Amino acid sequence: MGTVLAIDYGLKRVGLAISDPGRSFAFPCDVIENKNFDYLIAQISNVILEKEVDLILVGMPYNMNKINPSTIQKVTKNEMEINVEIFLKHLQKSIKIPIKIVDERLSSFAAEEKLKEAGLSAKKSKKYIDSEAARLLLEEFLQNMHKI
Repeated sequence: MGTVLAIDYGLKRVGLAISDPGRSFAFPCDVIENKNFDYLIAQISNVILEKEVDLILVGMPYNMNKINPSTIQKVTKNEMEINVEIFLKHLQKSIKIPIKIVDERLSSFAAEEKLKEAGLSAKKSKKYIDSEAARLLLEEFLQNMHKI
């Protein structure tokens, strides 16, 4: 097993988190300014090489009324979901390792709450929210993986 990279895509910033090689722990990794897709893919590619990533998780901000990503029920996509799908297409063209989509509803809210609990003010926590949201996505994925 190699490391897993989790990506919390945002229009301004993209949060990254990385697992340990044994896939037991999730760590915040980086926050990348979202200048454009080429810049973003180049930065992510550097992390993949440096951290020897063999699986990528991308958080998808499904609508709150969408119960499960695999449901057949037709639901109108929100704007952010469409933006993440566009990002995913760019990522899949450039990166040749498996990419898994995970539900990220409320991950940024949960990250904000965790940072508040840690004693960070809203102003100070702003630069950590994106990588913490990615860490929470990754942590949940790793916990579910070990349950199986």
